[in-house]
Amino acid sequence: MLLFLKDVGIEDNQLGAFLTKNHAIFSEDLENLKIRVAYLHSKNFSKADVAQMVRKAPFLLNFSVERLDNRLGFFQKELELSVKKTRDLVVRLPRLLTGSLEPVKENMKVFNTRLFKIKERHLFLTYLGRAQYDPAKPNYISLDKLVSIPDEIFCEEIAKASVQDFDKFLKTL
Repeated sequence: MLLFLKDVGIEDNQLGAFLTKNHAIFSEDLENLKIRVAYLHSKNFSKADVAQMVRKAPFLLNFSVERLDNRLGFFQKELELSVKKTRDLVVRLPRLLTGSLEPVKENMKVFNTRLFKIKERHLFLTYLGRAQYDPAKPNYISLDKLVSIPDEIFCEEIAKASVQDFDKFLKTL
């Protein structure tokens, strides 16, 4: 097992820290571990990439090929990334593959909700003829204000309309 870990790219001086974090690796079948590394290579992760990922996320090799494939697919699909960008992401942040997906899903829900809110507000401002985002011109609206303020203040101060008007407009979308 130690020779396998060294072959994967864990240096002699890193073995202790790795095994302290993931002593469960000894309960894994060596052939399964080799299959998992081969799977990562088949997805065009270089030997250096795999070594870096295993060092940063010691439990990575404890995940089955199916689970790794599902995780990679999740990030590629949900974040709408290319294969290369997905690979780059998990090389930099391999704990995304081994950690819980719930915080990621929650963040995506918040990013998507915020994007949806920006779109609604922008369309309302466009409808009113007030969508002006050039700081050099009068009636400039900063992105920060467009996103961060409550609907009541957005309507009164930015759109110069009532919340009821905004709500009626949203029903037309």
